[in-house]
Amino acid sequence: MSQGKKKITLKDIAAYTGLSVNTVSRVLNKKPYYTKEVEEKVTEACRALGYIADRNASGLRSGSTRTIAIVFDDLVNPFYSYTTDIISRIFEEHGYNTIIFSNNARSPYLDYDLIRNVLSRKPDGILSFLEPAEDTVAFIRDTGIPFVIFGRDGAPYSMRGVDADEEFGGKLAGQHLVSRGYKNLAYIGSWHDVKVCLDRQRGFADALESAGLTLDPSHIFYIREALPDEIVDKLIADGVDGLFCYNDIIAFVMIEAIERRGLVTGRDYGIVGYDNIQQMLRMPRFLTTIDVNVYEFARAGAEVMLALLAGEEKAAVPSFRETHVSVLIEGRSTPQR
Repeated sequence: MSQGKKKITLKDIAAYTGLSVNTVSRVLNKKPYYTKEVEEKVTEACRALGYIADRNASGLRSGSTRTIAIVFDDLVNPFYSYTTDIISRIFEEHGYNTIIFSNNARSPYLDYDLIRNVLSRKPDGILSFLEPAEDTVAFIRDTGIPFVIFGRDGAPYSMRGVDADEEFGGKLAGQHLVSRGYKNLAYIGSWHDVKVCLDRQRGFADALESAGLTLDPSHIFYIREALPDEIVDKLIADGVDGLFCYNDIIAFVMIEAIERRGLVTGRDYGIVGYDNIQQMLRMPRFLTTIDVNVYEFARAGAEVMLALLAGEEKAAVPSFRETHVSVLIEGRSTPQR
């Protein structure tokens, strides 16, 4: 019977390099006070010997897995993957690995089953694009784990949140469409009970009201709760000429559904999205969209998490909402009427 390969230990790496076990440990755990030459020697030895760190064992010893969980609802949306890439790179610079979880768009909330699954991996902290479900708020708080709600307002949950001024973003969209001559307008949201969705809707409606227009309640839709084709049939029947969508993905879904009916974006109707994913994907600037400055947004989220892990609250530091202003990026989807 064949024997399994011998497990390589820190002692083996120390013997291979001529360094002490303590020095090898410091390098592998990214603790300070070693030279670049020493780091390269340890790295080369790990490759040569086939060393694989046992994170579970080291986590039990130190109380830290050097891992941060990132949780979101939709793997398809480039906004999540692009933002997560920025955040995970910053975490890596500080010695943390990232593990990704998704509920595959089943719900806009972090429910009990998902949070238990996340916690079973023993992360040092959790950064969630999902708001916690009502029955998980106390549970998360009782664990004592650093928890940041990213892209959402944490105040309703008495948790740390990193968010932009979503009502302002909605106002930008409304003001732009009105200034371009669109008069019969609609809002296409995501979920009917998510605060960030409703904040964008509220800002949009306020901009229309300031211009003497009204956002007809029958022209408010939530695409997670209705079929795009049904929404489009209603919009066309009512002669809607301008749309504001909760995000760019929804905007592109609506464009596809509308253009299947022979209408042309920028000629027959105008449309504004949110997130500026065209910039992330190096796409031509076709869609008019709201840009929150995703790089600075992601960095702010990562810094709040790292501060919590270090035992710092940074209460005196202004929030991202206070220091950054979203802007409208004009594309070809909203020409003058």
